[in-house]
Amino acid sequence: MLAADAATLSSLAWRGRIADVHADRWIARANATALPAGLGLAAGWSAESLGEGFFSISTPAAGMADVLGWAASNPAIAYVEPDFAIAPTALPADPLFGSLWGLHNTGRSGGVVDADIDAPAAWDVTTGSRGVVVAVIDSGVDHGHHDLAANIWRNPGEIAGDGLDNDGNGFVDDVHGWDFANGDADPMDDNGHGTHVAGTIGAVGDNGVGVAGVTWQVSIMALKFLSSTGSGSTSGAVAAINYATRMKRDFGVNVVVTNNSWGGSGFSAALRDAIVAGGRHNILFVAASGNQGVNNDTTPHYPSNYGDSAVISVAASDRSNRLASFSNYGSTSVDLAAPGVAISSTTPGNAYASYSGTSMATPHVSGVVALVAAANPAATAAEIREAILSTTTPVPAFAGKMVTGGLLNAAAAVAAIRLTTPIEPPPPSDPAPVDPPPTDPDPEAPLPPPEPVAVDIVDVTPDPRTTAVESITVSFSRGVTGFDLTDLVLVRGDTAVSLADAVLASDDGLTWVLSGIAAATGIEGSYTLSLTAADSGITAADGGALTGDASDTWVIEVPRLPDVGGTLQDALRVPAATGSLRLSGIVGDGPSGGRDVDMYRLHLLAGQSLVIDVDARSLPSASSLDSFIRVFDARGRQVASNDDYGGSRDSRLVVRARNNMWVCVGVSGYGNSRYDPRRTGSGRNGSTGGYQLELTFGALPARGRSDAIQMLGFTDSETRAGRRQAAAAAIGRLLFAALAEQR
Repeated sequence: MLAADAATLSSLAWRGRIADVHADRWIARANATALPAGLGLAAGWSAESLGEGFFSISTPAAGMADVLGWAASNPAIAYVEPDFAIAPTALPADPLFGSLWGLHNTGRSGGVVDADIDAPAAWDVTTGSRGVVVAVIDSGVDHGHHDLAANIWRNPGEIAGDGLDNDGNGFVDDVHGWDFANGDADPMDDNGHGTHVAGTIGAVGDNGVGVAGVTWQVSIMALKFLSSTGSGSTSGAVAAINYATRMKRDFGVNVVVTNNSWGGSGFSAALRDAIVAGGRHNILFVAASGNQGVNNDTTPHYPSNYGDSAVISVAASDRSNRLASFSNYGSTSVDLAAPGVAISSTTPGNAYASYSGTSMATPHVSGVVALVAAANPAATAAEIREAILSTTTPVPAFAGKMVTGGLLNAAAAVAAIRLTTPIEPPPPSDPAPVDPPPTDPDPEAPLPPPEPVAVDIVDVTPDPRTTAVESITVSFSRGVTGFDLTDLVLVRGDTAVSLADAVLASDDGLTWVLSGIAAATGIEGSYTLSLTAADSGITAADGGALTGDASDTWVIEVPRLPDVGGTLQDALRVPAATGSLRLSGIVGDGPSGGRDVDMYRLHLLAGQSLVIDVDARSLPSASSLDSFIRVFDARGRQVASNDDYGGSRDSRLVVRARNNMWVCVGVSGYGNSRYDPRRTGSGRNGSTGGYQLELTFGALPARGRSDAIQMLGFTDSETRAGRRQAAAAAIGRLLFAALAEQR
């Protein structure tokens, strides 16, 4: 049986295109029905019949020339070709993805099918890289947002909070960027615009939370120069651009593009020269064309009208492939269009909202720049710009309105950049040249230096997550020794976390597993695991040393819910699932005060168990709540209750459904143990305080997973019902993440 899923993928230039293939595996067709033994395989190779004269050939450590030469000189072989990787079109598991028509337009809400940037087809090739940096020059970014935190740039040369300019770049504690509006190290968004832009570029994709960015993995550098009112100065913009340029030029930070969803000032030589200087260091400047609905050819709009080759000027389109009514245009001054009407994205405070404007179109282009750079890390800014502008989708409504007359096409741009320097293999009929026999090495010749070793800490998935991390994989490019727990550093925020109870083990020296860290990673916060090469003593067998550091950052979070309803009628509905879900609430935040009850409505299937665990007094920041749990059936009859569990003031219950049934779980303070679940505020005053509720569901039939997924996708509202819907949507997102984690 072919172990296709376990095979390692690699990229191979084959007949004019770059293809993803299964490494060291080929498909051969024999000239006649044959057995593997009759194929004349090289030493170490093996073959498996695919039927009808086709074979899967395994060729460990053999190059393409070796395989093609073997096939060309072997009369038993008609032809050979790579075993191409096949995968379904990549669609992220993020619950609000269906609203992102600009990435994947299915024709909803009056739209036109495929009036989008073809993002899923681009994701089949690459979903991005955190080694690519996009500078968002705007009103700042909420770098703690649960859909952005993992993709926020962290300055590798800076130590947070020590009050020093560790990397010597002139900025103290610039960990995530800089605030040029207020002159400090925290570019936090106090307007919302910059966070929305950042989410379109790089909200974490396929994490079961919120939206997905154009690029699922990226590093977003936050450079704030717009104030809380959305206004800024040319001097602030120049300083922000120069920061990005200097970090690339002098410190090796891989900034490939700055996103500039702003404009309106007159011509500035200083601003133009800053953009040009960035362009000399391969930084593209993507700019909004403006929202005045005018022709920029005759009424210039800056900075989008600066005619430098680094600038890409972007107009806004709607879901029906029309130019947005507010969008500026220009046959010579505006390059292309991108989605910019009713764009859903991240906003501060773990929220989401829909905005319109050329500001929203611009980050679609910046995101594609990042994708293209990830697909071909050696590409120059000029090559990336050409790949994007030469592959737009022609749209009749855009003809004569912009240089390309087309809509941004992510898939075509990624494909173009991967074909810039194709390597054509020799045809199978021409045997590869045979290398001359090796000669005896000169004993006096110096030995070549050993090959260096690279390392990667495999990303924690999903991120953010609601449960602790059980284990993390550290992967080396070659087998190593000398790697132990002292080489790893785990921090939560800026606080060191002990790895004393962890275990580090490997069977082959290549792949190492750090396990036993659940207790160390169960508290809310942003975690970073780092491995530093310097003085580590990690080496390969031939003495090759580890070069380059590695790290991964993830977020553990517990969602804060609004005031949860206290009766059967307005209980917060929790979708069915398997696995565990942890929520956070407060008893006493409603109008009933000490009589407050938080009621959760769940559906259990026959035979399914439910473990209900309330933590309050045992939390790291202990709560004043002495909790009490009651469980009711759909009619309000109590079926179970618990006060103190295991000698603590916290509560725990295990229930099992005899039949398919709805149950309501009520969390209250001790003293309020006789309330009527049908009437608000009917009990007595009890203790109050915050708590965390963990619900652990037993096994579900197969249809349960589908049901859980279908519960996602509620939209925000200012009404009370809408807030409950939004909370339910948040739960659904977390449930989906839990399901994905188990797969």
